[in-house]
Amino acid sequence: MFFLNRFLNKFNRPKNDENDKISISQRLSTLTNQEFLVFMLLREGFSKDECSHRLGMKRRDVKKYTKHIYRKLNVRTNAELIMIYKEAN
Repeated sequence: MFFLNRFLNKFNRPKNDENDKISISQRLSTLTNQEFLVFMLLREGFSKDECSHRLGMKRRDVKKYTKHIYRKLNVRTNAELIMIYKEAN
């Protein structure tokens, strides 16, 4: 039971009021130019391989940028990124 609770807590993040106050545009403004290019493709549902091909980058660079994007935008998965930021212009 302890393992199950620990596992569920990992995915059920408590709401962070401070992060909720930060607008989407403020979060996006923290991205570098390269991160923003990767973000735009990820947001459209492209895989890391597709992003690297389209941007002419190595896959490991796209993976690194994706990690930075997730941290800066406070998301954990590409699905979460798409769901939250699909409406962002």
